[in-house]
Amino acid sequence: MLEKIKTRDISIVIGLIALVLLAALPVLTYPMGRDQGMYANIGRTILNGGVPYVDMWDQKPPPIYYLYASAIAAFGVNTVAIRVLDFVLVPVGMLGLWLFGSAIQGRKLGLMAALFFGAFYFNDGFQNLSQSDSLATVPMIFSAYTALRATQINPDTRNAWLWALASGALAGILLWFKHYYALVVLAFALYHVFAHHKQIAQTWRTVVAFCIGGLVTGGGLLIYFWQLGVLDEILVVAQSTASYNAQGYDDYWANMLLGFQFRWAVWHGLLILAMLWIPVKFFNKNMQPEWVLVILWLIGGTGFALIQGKGFDTHWFAMLPPLALLAADTVRILIDTLSTRLGNKKVIVTLYGLCTIAVVAIPALTTWRLALPYFTGQETRIAYFDKFQANDLKAEQSLQVAEYLRERTVPNDTLYVWGFRPEVTFMAGLRPATRYQVHFPLVAPWYPQEWQQDNVDILWAALPPYVLVLEDDYMEWVTNTPDDSHTILQNYTELNNWLIFNYERQDKIGDFIVWERKQQS
Repeated sequence: MLEKIKTRDISIVIGLIALVLLAALPVLTYPMGRDQGMYANIGRTILNGGVPYVDMWDQKPPPIYYLYASAIAAFGVNTVAIRVLDFVLVPVGMLGLWLFGSAIQGRKLGLMAALFFGAFYFNDGFQNLSQSDSLATVPMIFSAYTALRATQINPDTRNAWLWALASGALAGILLWFKHYYALVVLAFALYHVFAHHKQIAQTWRTVVAFCIGGLVTGGGLLIYFWQLGVLDEILVVAQSTASYNAQGYDDYWANMLLGFQFRWAVWHGLLILAMLWIPVKFFNKNMQPEWVLVILWLIGGTGFALIQGKGFDTHWFAMLPPLALLAADTVRILIDTLSTRLGNKKVIVTLYGLCTIAVVAIPALTTWRLALPYFTGQETRIAYFDKFQANDLKAEQSLQVAEYLRERTVPNDTLYVWGFRPEVTFMAGLRPATRYQVHFPLVAPWYPQEWQQDNVDILWAALPPYVLVLEDDYMEWVTNTPDDSHTILQNYTELNNWLIFNYERQDKIGDFIVWERKQQS
Protein backbone atom coordinates (compact mmCIF):
# COMPACT_ATOMS: atom_id res chain seq x y z
CA MET A 1 0.00 0.00 0.00
CA LEU A 2 1.64 3.22 -1.16
CA GLU A 3 0.24 6.52 0.03
CA LYS A 4 1.35 9.95 -1.04
CA ILE A 5 3.36 11.56 1.74
CA LYS A 6 1.64 14.71 2.97
CA THR A 7 3.19 17.75 4.58
CA ARG A 8 1.11 17.07 7.70
CA ASP A 9 2.64 13.59 8.01
CA ILE A 10 6.14 15.01 7.77
CA SER A 11 5.32 17.48 10.52
CA ILE A 12 3.93 14.71 12.72
CA VAL A 13 6.96 12.43 12.31
CA ILE A 14 9.30 15.34 13.05
CA GLY A 15 7.24 16.02 16.16
CA LEU A 16 7.49 12.38 17.23
CA ILE A 17 11.25 12.45 16.76
CA ALA A 18 11.46 15.62 18.86
CA LEU A 19 9.38 14.00 21.63
CA VAL A 20 11.56 10.88 21.69
CA LEU A 21 14.78 12.91 21.77
CA LEU A 22 13.40 15.08 24.57
CA ALA A 23 12.49 11.97 26.55
CA ALA A 24 15.98 10.57 25.93
CA LEU A 25 17.89 13.81 26.51
CA PRO A 26 19.60 12.59 29.74
CA VAL A 27 21.29 9.87 27.68
CA LEU A 28 23.77 12.57 26.66
CA THR A 29 25.04 12.51 30.26
CA TYR A 30 25.30 8.71 30.50
CA PRO A 31 28.72 7.23 31.31
CA MET A 32 30.66 5.07 28.89
CA GLY A 33 30.80 1.30 28.91
CA ARG A 34 33.73 -0.94 27.98
CA ASP A 35 32.92 -1.24 24.29
CA GLN A 36 32.32 2.49 23.89
CA GLY A 37 35.76 3.05 25.41
CA MET A 38 37.42 0.74 22.87
CA TYR A 39 35.62 2.33 19.93
CA ALA A 40 36.49 5.82 21.16
CA ASN A 41 40.19 5.04 21.58
CA ILE A 42 40.33 3.66 18.04
CA GLY A 43 38.36 6.67 16.78
CA ARG A 44 41.02 8.98 18.24
CA THR A 45 43.71 6.82 16.70
CA ILE A 46 42.11 7.22 13.27
CA LEU A 47 41.93 10.99 13.70
CA ASN A 48 45.64 11.02 14.58
CA GLY A 49 46.49 9.19 11.36
CA GLY A 50 46.48 5.67 12.77
CA VAL A 51 44.90 2.52 11.38
CA PRO A 52 42.39 0.27 13.17
CA TYR A 53 43.81 -3.06 14.39
CA VAL A 54 47.36 -2.14 13.33
CA ASP A 55 47.76 0.86 15.64
CA MET A 56 44.90 0.11 18.04
CA TRP A 57 43.27 -3.30 18.33
CA ASP A 58 39.72 -4.48 18.94
CA GLN A 59 37.64 -7.45 17.79
CA LYS A 60 34.75 -5.59 16.13
CA PRO A 61 34.52 -4.93 12.35
CA PRO A 62 35.62 -1.41 11.39
CA PRO A 63 32.51 0.74 10.60
CA ILE A 64 31.84 1.62 14.24
CA TYR A 65 35.35 3.05 14.65
CA TYR A 66 34.82 5.52 11.81
CA LEU A 67 31.46 6.59 13.22
CA TYR A 68 33.18 7.30 16.54
CA ALA A 69 36.01 9.13 14.79
CA SER A 70 33.43 11.37 13.09
CA ALA A 71 31.70 12.12 16.39
CA ILE A 72 34.96 12.91 18.18
CA ALA A 73 36.12 15.10 15.30
CA ALA A 74 32.86 17.07 15.51
CA PHE A 75 32.38 17.28 19.29
CA GLY A 76 35.75 16.62 20.91
CA VAL A 77 37.26 14.06 23.27
CA ASN A 78 34.38 13.67 25.70
CA THR A 79 31.58 11.29 26.58
CA VAL A 80 28.87 13.54 25.13
CA ALA A 81 30.43 13.23 21.67
CA ILE A 82 29.87 9.48 21.82
CA ARG A 83 26.23 9.74 22.88
CA VAL A 84 25.50 12.27 20.14
CA LEU A 85 25.78 9.38 17.67
CA ASP A 86 22.47 8.01 18.97
CA PHE A 87 20.82 11.42 18.69
CA VAL A 88 21.94 11.75 15.07
CA LEU A 89 21.33 8.22 13.78
CA VAL A 90 18.23 7.08 15.70
CA PRO A 91 16.08 9.86 14.12
CA VAL A 92 17.30 8.64 10.73
CA GLY A 93 16.20 5.13 11.67
CA MET A 94 12.82 6.47 12.81
CA LEU A 95 12.36 8.16 9.44
CA GLY A 96 13.21 4.88 7.72
CA LEU A 97 10.61 2.92 9.70
CA TRP A 98 8.06 5.64 9.05
CA LEU A 99 8.63 5.22 5.33
CA PHE A 100 8.62 1.42 5.63
CA GLY A 101 5.39 1.25 7.65
CA SER A 102 3.68 3.78 5.42
CA ALA A 103 4.60 1.74 2.35
CA ILE A 104 3.02 -1.40 3.85
CA GLN A 105 -0.12 -0.24 5.64
CA GLY A 106 -0.35 3.52 5.49
CA ARG A 107 0.59 6.57 7.48
CA LYS A 108 -0.71 5.48 10.90
CA LEU A 109 1.42 2.34 10.93
CA GLY A 110 4.49 4.27 9.77
CA LEU A 111 4.16 6.88 12.49
CA MET A 112 3.57 4.36 15.28
CA ALA A 113 6.43 2.11 14.11
CA ALA A 114 8.83 5.08 14.17
CA LEU A 115 7.63 5.95 17.67
CA PHE A 116 8.05 2.41 19.02
CA PHE A 117 11.53 2.09 17.52
CA GLY A 118 12.85 5.35 18.96
CA ALA A 119 11.26 4.92 22.39
CA PHE A 120 12.43 1.36 23.00
CA TYR A 121 15.87 2.07 21.54
CA PHE A 122 16.56 4.68 24.21
CA ASN A 123 14.91 2.66 26.98
CA ASP A 124 18.09 0.64 27.39
CA GLY A 125 21.19 0.39 29.54
CA PHE A 126 24.08 2.83 29.20
CA GLN A 127 26.37 -0.01 28.13
CA ASN A 128 24.10 -0.96 25.19
CA LEU A 129 23.56 2.45 23.57
CA SER A 130 25.98 3.90 20.99
CA GLN A 131 26.96 0.32 20.18
CA SER A 132 27.88 -1.29 16.87
CA ASP A 133 24.82 -3.56 16.90
CA SER A 134 22.43 -0.82 17.98
CA LEU A 135 23.61 1.70 15.36
CA ALA A 136 23.64 -0.99 12.66
CA THR A 137 19.83 -0.93 12.81
CA VAL A 138 19.89 2.24 10.69
CA PRO A 139 21.42 0.82 7.47
CA MET A 140 19.39 -2.34 8.17
CA ILE A 141 16.11 -0.39 8.16
CA PHE A 142 16.90 1.36 4.90
CA SER A 143 18.09 -1.85 3.25
CA ALA A 144 14.72 -3.37 4.17
CA TYR A 145 12.80 -0.31 2.96
CA THR A 146 14.54 -0.19 -0.41
CA ALA A 147 14.06 -3.96 -0.79
CA LEU A 148 10.36 -3.44 -0.14
CA ARG A 149 10.12 -0.68 -2.72
CA ALA A 150 11.94 -2.80 -5.29
CA THR A 151 9.22 -5.45 -4.96
CA GLN A 152 6.31 -3.00 -4.96
CA ILE A 153 7.29 -1.73 -8.39
CA ASN A 154 7.03 -3.70 -11.61
CA PRO A 155 10.47 -5.28 -12.05
CA ASP A 156 10.48 -4.22 -15.71
CA THR A 157 10.70 -0.57 -14.72
CA ARG A 158 13.88 1.33 -14.14
CA ASN A 159 12.82 2.39 -10.63
CA ALA A 160 12.70 -1.21 -9.42
CA TRP A 161 16.27 -1.69 -10.63
CA LEU A 162 17.41 1.42 -8.77
CA TRP A 163 15.64 0.43 -5.53
CA ALA A 164 17.25 -3.01 -5.67
CA LEU A 165 20.65 -1.43 -6.30
CA ALA A 166 20.22 0.78 -3.22
CA SER A 167 19.09 -2.17 -1.10
CA GLY A 168 22.16 -4.19 -2.10
CA ALA A 169 24.47 -1.25 -1.40
CA LEU A 170 23.03 -0.81 2.09
CA ALA A 171 23.23 -4.56 2.70
CA GLY A 172 26.91 -4.45 1.75
CA ILE A 173 27.50 -1.78 4.39
CA LEU A 174 25.47 -3.73 6.95
CA LEU A 175 27.60 -6.83 6.46
CA TRP A 176 30.69 -4.84 7.40
CA PHE A 177 29.18 -4.14 10.81
CA LYS A 178 29.21 -7.90 11.47
CA HIS A 179 29.18 -10.84 9.10
CA TYR A 180 26.33 -12.49 11.02
CA TYR A 181 24.04 -9.87 9.50
CA ALA A 182 24.11 -12.15 6.46
CA LEU A 183 21.08 -13.82 8.07
CA VAL A 184 19.15 -10.54 7.89
CA VAL A 185 20.32 -9.85 4.33
CA LEU A 186 19.24 -13.38 3.40
CA ALA A 187 15.78 -12.57 4.77
CA PHE A 188 15.54 -9.58 2.42
CA ALA A 189 16.69 -11.70 -0.52
CA LEU A 190 14.16 -14.45 0.27
CA TYR A 191 11.37 -11.91 0.33
CA HIS A 192 12.37 -10.70 -3.11
CA VAL A 193 12.01 -14.26 -4.40
CA PHE A 194 8.65 -14.61 -2.63
CA ALA A 195 7.29 -11.32 -3.97
CA HIS A 196 8.06 -12.18 -7.59
CA HIS A 197 7.81 -15.96 -7.55
CA LYS A 198 5.47 -15.80 -10.54
CA GLN A 199 7.78 -13.46 -12.45
CA ILE A 200 11.16 -15.14 -12.03
CA ALA A 201 12.18 -14.47 -15.62
CA GLN A 202 11.41 -10.79 -15.19
CA THR A 203 13.21 -10.23 -11.88
CA TRP A 204 16.77 -10.90 -12.99
CA ARG A 205 17.44 -7.17 -13.39
CA THR A 206 16.65 -6.45 -9.76
CA VAL A 207 18.57 -9.52 -8.58
CA VAL A 208 21.64 -8.41 -10.51
CA ALA A 209 21.18 -4.85 -9.27
CA PHE A 210 21.04 -6.01 -5.66
CA CYS A 211 24.27 -7.98 -6.11
CA ILE A 212 25.99 -5.08 -7.86
CA GLY A 213 25.01 -2.72 -5.05
CA GLY A 214 26.44 -5.11 -2.46
CA LEU A 215 29.66 -5.52 -4.40
CA VAL A 216 30.10 -1.78 -4.80
CA THR A 217 29.88 -1.01 -1.09
CA GLY A 218 31.04 -4.30 0.44
CA GLY A 219 33.73 -4.82 -2.17
CA GLY A 220 34.73 -1.16 -2.11
CA LEU A 221 35.29 -1.29 1.64
CA LEU A 222 37.25 -4.53 1.19
CA ILE A 223 39.59 -2.80 -1.25
CA TYR A 224 39.92 0.19 1.07
CA PHE A 225 40.90 -1.95 4.05
CA TRP A 226 43.22 -3.99 1.87
CA GLN A 227 45.03 -0.77 0.91
CA LEU A 228 45.30 0.09 4.61
CA GLY A 229 46.97 -3.27 5.17
CA VAL A 230 44.54 -4.52 7.81
CA LEU A 231 43.03 -7.58 6.10
CA ASP A 232 45.37 -9.95 7.94
CA GLU A 233 44.29 -8.40 11.24
CA ILE A 234 40.62 -8.61 10.22
CA LEU A 235 41.17 -12.30 9.49
CA VAL A 236 42.52 -12.73 13.04
CA VAL A 237 39.42 -10.92 14.29
CA ALA A 238 37.15 -13.28 12.36
CA GLN A 239 38.96 -16.40 13.58
CA SER A 240 39.10 -15.24 17.20
CA THR A 241 35.44 -14.18 17.11
CA ALA A 242 34.48 -17.68 15.96
CA SER A 243 36.36 -19.21 18.92
CA TYR A 244 34.97 -16.56 21.25
CA ASN A 245 31.39 -17.29 20.18
CA ALA A 246 31.98 -21.04 20.34
CA GLN A 247 32.78 -20.57 24.02
CA GLY A 248 29.16 -19.50 24.50
CA TYR A 249 27.81 -22.79 23.21
CA ASP A 250 29.02 -24.57 26.36
CA ASP A 251 26.28 -22.84 28.36
CA TYR A 252 24.12 -21.95 25.37
CA TRP A 253 20.62 -22.07 26.82
CA ALA A 254 21.66 -20.45 30.08
CA ASN A 255 23.23 -17.58 28.11
CA MET A 256 20.17 -17.13 25.91
CA LEU A 257 17.78 -17.28 28.88
CA LEU A 258 19.79 -14.64 30.73
CA GLY A 259 19.86 -12.45 27.63
CA PHE A 260 16.12 -12.83 27.09
CA GLN A 261 15.42 -11.97 30.72
CA PHE A 262 17.24 -8.65 30.29
CA ARG A 263 15.44 -7.99 27.01
CA TRP A 264 12.11 -8.78 28.65
CA ALA A 265 12.87 -6.31 31.45
CA VAL A 266 13.50 -3.56 28.89
CA TRP A 267 11.17 -4.49 26.03
CA HIS A 268 8.31 -6.39 27.69
CA GLY A 269 5.65 -3.93 26.50
CA LEU A 270 6.98 -4.11 22.96
CA LEU A 271 7.21 -7.91 23.04
CA ILE A 272 3.68 -8.35 24.37
CA LEU A 273 2.22 -6.14 21.62
CA ALA A 274 4.30 -7.93 18.98
CA MET A 275 3.09 -11.34 20.21
CA LEU A 276 -0.52 -10.11 20.12
CA TRP A 277 -0.08 -9.24 16.45
CA ILE A 278 -0.80 -12.79 15.23
CA PRO A 279 -4.26 -13.19 16.83
CA VAL A 280 -5.17 -9.55 16.22
CA LYS A 281 -4.17 -9.78 12.56
CA PHE A 282 -6.01 -13.08 12.19
CA PHE A 283 -9.30 -11.66 13.40
CA ASN A 284 -8.75 -8.46 11.41
CA LYS A 285 -8.48 -10.56 8.21
CA ASN A 286 -6.38 -7.98 6.40
CA MET A 287 -2.93 -9.41 5.66
CA GLN A 288 -0.86 -7.61 3.05
CA PRO A 289 1.84 -9.80 1.45
CA GLU A 290 4.48 -7.23 2.49
CA TRP A 291 4.18 -8.51 6.06
CA VAL A 292 6.09 -11.57 4.93
CA LEU A 293 9.15 -9.31 4.72
CA VAL A 294 8.68 -8.19 8.34
CA ILE A 295 8.35 -11.79 9.55
CA LEU A 296 11.43 -12.88 7.59
CA TRP A 297 13.28 -9.87 9.01
CA LEU A 298 12.34 -10.87 12.54
CA ILE A 299 13.46 -14.46 11.89
CA GLY A 300 16.79 -13.21 10.49
CA GLY A 301 17.27 -10.91 13.49
CA THR A 302 16.47 -13.75 15.87
CA GLY A 303 18.99 -15.95 14.08
CA PHE A 304 21.55 -13.15 14.43
CA ALA A 305 21.19 -13.31 18.22
CA LEU A 306 21.01 -17.10 18.46
CA ILE A 307 24.01 -17.90 16.26
CA GLN A 308 26.40 -15.84 18.42
CA GLY A 309 25.64 -18.01 21.43
CA LYS A 310 26.30 -15.39 24.11
CA GLY A 311 22.88 -13.85 24.57
CA PHE A 312 24.50 -10.43 25.02
CA ASP A 313 22.18 -7.45 25.37
CA THR A 314 23.24 -5.84 22.10
CA HIS A 315 22.73 -8.98 20.00
CA TRP A 316 18.95 -8.53 20.22
CA PHE A 317 18.87 -5.10 18.54
CA ALA A 318 18.47 -6.62 15.07
CA MET A 319 14.95 -7.63 16.17
CA LEU A 320 13.92 -4.13 17.29
CA PRO A 321 12.75 -2.69 13.92
CA PRO A 322 10.51 -5.64 12.95
CA LEU A 323 9.18 -5.88 16.52
CA ALA A 324 8.35 -2.15 16.38
CA LEU A 325 6.41 -2.73 13.16
CA LEU A 326 4.42 -5.64 14.62
CA ALA A 327 3.67 -3.78 17.86
CA ALA A 328 2.64 -0.66 15.94
CA ASP A 329 0.29 -2.66 13.71
CA THR A 330 -1.32 -4.28 16.77
CA VAL A 331 -2.02 -0.84 18.23
CA ARG A 332 -3.28 0.47 14.88
CA ILE A 333 -5.75 -2.39 14.46
CA LEU A 334 -7.03 -2.17 18.03
CA ILE A 335 -7.57 1.59 17.91
CA ASP A 336 -9.20 1.54 14.48
CA THR A 337 -11.46 -1.35 15.47
CA LEU A 338 -12.51 0.34 18.70
CA SER A 339 -13.26 3.66 16.99
CA THR A 340 -15.31 1.87 14.31
CA ARG A 341 -17.42 0.03 16.89
CA LEU A 342 -17.97 3.22 18.83
CA GLY A 343 -19.02 4.90 15.60
CA ASN A 344 -16.92 7.96 16.37
CA LYS A 345 -13.83 8.57 14.27
CA LYS A 346 -12.80 11.46 16.49
CA VAL A 347 -11.91 8.88 19.13
CA ILE A 348 -8.98 7.84 16.92
CA VAL A 349 -7.11 11.09 17.49
CA THR A 350 -7.56 10.84 21.26
CA LEU A 351 -6.49 7.21 21.43
CA TYR A 352 -3.43 7.73 19.25
CA GLY A 353 -2.52 10.74 21.36
CA LEU A 354 -2.80 8.74 24.58
CA CYS A 355 -0.77 5.89 23.06
CA THR A 356 1.96 8.33 21.99
CA ILE A 357 2.15 9.79 25.49
CA ALA A 358 2.33 6.30 27.03
CA VAL A 359 5.10 5.11 24.69
CA VAL A 360 7.19 8.27 25.05
CA ALA A 361 6.80 8.04 28.84
CA ILE A 362 8.68 4.71 28.85
CA PRO A 363 12.15 6.13 28.02
CA ALA A 364 11.32 9.42 29.77
CA LEU A 365 10.72 7.70 33.10
CA THR A 366 13.87 5.63 32.67
CA THR A 367 16.21 8.48 31.79
CA TRP A 368 14.81 11.46 33.68
CA ARG A 369 14.26 9.48 36.89
CA LEU A 370 17.99 8.77 36.94
CA ALA A 371 19.17 12.22 35.87
CA LEU A 372 16.81 14.73 37.51
CA PRO A 373 18.57 14.87 40.91
CA TYR A 374 21.86 15.46 39.07
CA PHE A 375 20.37 18.13 36.79
CA THR A 376 18.86 19.97 39.75
CA GLY A 377 22.11 19.95 41.72
CA GLN A 378 20.87 17.55 44.39
CA GLU A 379 23.67 15.08 43.71
CA THR A 380 27.20 15.19 42.33
CA ARG A 381 28.34 13.62 39.10
CA ILE A 382 30.01 10.86 41.09
CA ALA A 383 26.72 10.11 42.85
CA TYR A 384 24.91 10.17 39.49
CA PHE A 385 27.39 7.74 37.93
CA ASP A 386 27.01 5.48 40.96
CA LYS A 387 23.58 4.54 39.56
CA PHE A 388 25.16 2.89 36.52
CA GLN A 389 26.68 -0.57 36.68
CA ALA A 390 27.17 -3.38 34.15
CA ASN A 391 28.52 -6.55 35.73
CA ASP A 392 31.80 -5.53 37.40
CA LEU A 393 31.93 -2.16 35.61
CA LYS A 394 31.03 0.54 38.10
CA ALA A 395 30.77 3.85 36.30
CA GLU A 396 31.59 6.01 39.31
CA GLN A 397 34.94 4.23 39.65
CA SER A 398 35.74 4.98 36.01
CA LEU A 399 35.01 8.65 36.66
CA GLN A 400 37.04 8.75 39.89
CA VAL A 401 40.06 7.13 38.23
CA ALA A 402 39.79 9.40 35.18
CA GLU A 403 39.73 12.51 37.38
CA TYR A 404 42.62 11.17 39.45
CA LEU A 405 44.70 10.74 36.29
CA ARG A 406 43.70 14.09 34.80
CA GLU A 407 45.13 15.83 37.86
CA ARG A 408 48.47 14.03 37.51
CA THR A 409 49.06 13.85 33.76
CA VAL A 410 49.01 16.11 30.73
CA PRO A 411 46.66 15.55 27.77
CA ASN A 412 47.80 12.85 25.35
CA ASP A 413 50.07 11.17 27.87
CA THR A 414 49.86 7.41 27.59
CA LEU A 415 48.25 4.99 30.04
CA TYR A 416 48.46 1.23 30.28
CA VAL A 417 45.44 -0.66 31.63
CA TRP A 418 45.71 -4.33 32.53
CA GLY A 419 42.07 -5.34 32.44
CA PHE A 420 39.02 -4.59 30.33
CA ARG A 421 38.36 -0.92 31.16
CA PRO A 422 39.40 1.14 28.11
CA GLU A 423 36.82 3.85 28.81
CA VAL A 424 39.06 5.24 31.60
CA THR A 425 41.81 6.05 29.11
CA PHE A 426 39.44 8.04 26.90
CA MET A 427 37.71 9.79 29.80
CA ALA A 428 41.08 10.88 31.18
CA GLY A 429 42.09 12.36 27.81
CA LEU A 430 44.99 9.91 27.54
CA ARG A 431 46.16 7.47 24.87
CA PRO A 432 46.58 3.70 25.29
CA ALA A 433 50.28 2.90 25.73
CA THR A 434 50.15 -0.03 23.29
CA ARG A 435 47.81 -1.18 20.57
CA TYR A 436 46.49 -3.74 23.08
CA GLN A 437 44.19 -1.34 24.92
CA VAL A 438 42.55 -4.22 26.83
CA HIS A 439 43.99 -7.42 28.19
CA PHE A 440 41.86 -10.22 26.77
CA PRO A 441 43.70 -10.59 23.41
CA LEU A 442 46.82 -11.18 25.52
CA VAL A 443 45.07 -13.76 27.71
CA ALA A 444 42.52 -15.83 25.78
CA PRO A 445 44.09 -18.84 23.99
CA TRP A 446 42.56 -18.09 20.59
CA TYR A 447 44.74 -15.01 20.02
CA PRO A 448 48.36 -15.11 18.73
CA GLN A 449 50.74 -15.87 21.61
CA GLU A 450 53.45 -13.64 20.12
CA TRP A 451 51.30 -10.63 20.96
CA GLN A 452 52.34 -10.95 24.60
CA GLN A 453 56.00 -10.26 23.79
CA ASP A 454 55.06 -7.53 21.31
CA ASN A 455 53.06 -5.80 24.05
CA VAL A 456 55.97 -5.84 26.51
CA ASP A 457 58.44 -4.65 23.88
CA ILE A 458 56.28 -1.60 23.17
CA LEU A 459 56.01 -0.82 26.88
CA TRP A 460 59.76 -1.05 27.44
CA ALA A 461 60.31 1.37 24.56
CA ALA A 462 58.06 4.09 26.06
CA LEU A 463 57.04 3.97 29.70
CA PRO A 464 53.61 5.49 30.48
CA PRO A 465 53.39 7.61 33.64
CA TYR A 466 50.73 5.34 35.17
CA VAL A 467 49.56 1.74 34.96
CA LEU A 468 46.17 0.48 36.12
CA VAL A 469 45.66 -3.12 37.20
CA LEU A 470 42.12 -4.39 37.78
CA GLU A 471 41.09 -6.83 40.47
CA ASP A 472 37.79 -8.56 41.28
CA ASP A 473 36.87 -8.42 37.59
CA TYR A 474 36.01 -12.02 36.83
CA MET A 475 35.42 -12.14 33.06
CA GLU A 476 35.70 -15.73 31.92
CA TRP A 477 33.48 -14.83 28.97
CA VAL A 478 36.41 -12.93 27.37
CA THR A 479 39.52 -14.29 29.10
CA ASN A 480 38.58 -17.99 29.15
CA THR A 481 39.82 -18.19 32.74
CA PRO A 482 37.95 -17.81 36.06
CA ASP A 483 40.70 -15.60 37.54
CA ASP A 484 40.57 -11.82 37.84
CA SER A 485 43.04 -9.55 36.03
CA HIS A 486 45.36 -9.13 39.01
CA THR A 487 45.72 -12.90 39.35
CA ILE A 488 46.19 -13.41 35.60
CA LEU A 489 49.03 -10.87 35.63
CA GLN A 490 51.10 -13.08 37.90
CA ASN A 491 51.29 -15.66 35.11
CA TYR A 492 52.34 -13.08 32.51
CA THR A 493 55.94 -13.07 33.71
CA GLU A 494 57.42 -10.56 31.23
CA LEU A 495 54.73 -7.95 31.89
CA ASN A 496 54.74 -8.49 35.66
CA ASN A 497 58.53 -8.10 35.78
CA TRP A 498 58.31 -4.94 33.67
CA LEU A 499 55.72 -3.49 36.04
CA ILE A 500 57.62 -4.26 39.26
CA PHE A 501 60.91 -2.99 37.86
CA ASN A 502 59.56 0.35 36.61
CA TYR A 503 56.60 1.18 38.86
CA GLU A 504 55.54 1.37 42.47
CA ARG A 505 52.05 0.82 43.80
CA GLN A 506 50.63 4.23 44.57
CA ASP A 507 46.91 4.03 45.27
CA LYS A 508 43.74 1.97 45.03
CA ILE A 509 40.43 3.31 43.74
CA GLY A 510 37.66 0.75 43.84
CA ASP A 511 38.74 -2.18 41.70
CA PHE A 512 41.68 -0.20 40.22
CA ILE A 513 45.20 -0.60 41.57
CA VAL A 514 47.17 2.48 40.53
CA TRP A 515 50.89 2.08 39.78
CA GLU A 516 53.06 5.16 39.26
CA ARG A 517 56.32 5.25 37.35
CA LYS A 518 59.35 5.35 39.65
CA GLN A 519 61.39 8.52 39.77
CA GLN A 520 64.62 8.19 37.85
CA SER A 521 67.65 8.65 40.10
